[in-house]
Amino acid sequence: MTASPALTVPELSSGLVLPDMLRTTMRRHGAGVAVITTRDTDGPVGFCATSLTSVSLDPPTVSFAVAIGSTSGQAWERTGHGIIHLLRSDQAAVASNFARSGPDKFDAIGWRWGPNAQPLLDHVLAWMLVSTRIRVAVGDHLLIVCDVREVAVPSRAGLDAGPDAGPLIHHNGRFHGLAALPQ
Repeated sequence: MTASPALTVPELSSGLVLPDMLRTTMRRHGAGVAVITTRDTDGPVGFCATSLTSVSLDPPTVSFAVAIGSTSGQAWERTGHGIIHLLRSDQAAVASNFARSGPDKFDAIGWRWGPNAQPLLDHVLAWMLVSTRIRVAVGDHLLIVCDVREVAVPSRAGLDAGPDAGPLIHHNGRFHGLAALPQ
């Protein structure tokens, strides 16, 4: 075995990039869209997220980030459970509704009280009931790590919402439906 030549590692710049530079860069990253809901003292709360990540299969664990100062962020500082909804390619209006700040996000959409008395949206691609494992403040967001307690891939009015249904993604500041490529 021959030794690898020594690598020269350049020094890092002394500072961090400006927030707008990171925002511009991350807009180039296509991300799946989820609506994350929970029950707070005043009723259901929810927000649109593109930060959903699968963390571990054993135990089943996911994570997401929520703005600390938001209504949902304040709820997730206290709550122990919620539901993560994966949106279908035709649910950009639902995503836009939950992406805005303010009350009444649940008024114009179909939903019901679901497992563990959590707000469950109708007609989604799939959903996960989660319980909070870890909360970590990171800058202006709260990183939530959750155990996955229950999952469902429902069908909608005879339309298959299974693995072949297209997801909603967010790219370059807009929502897009993602269709499967032919094999």
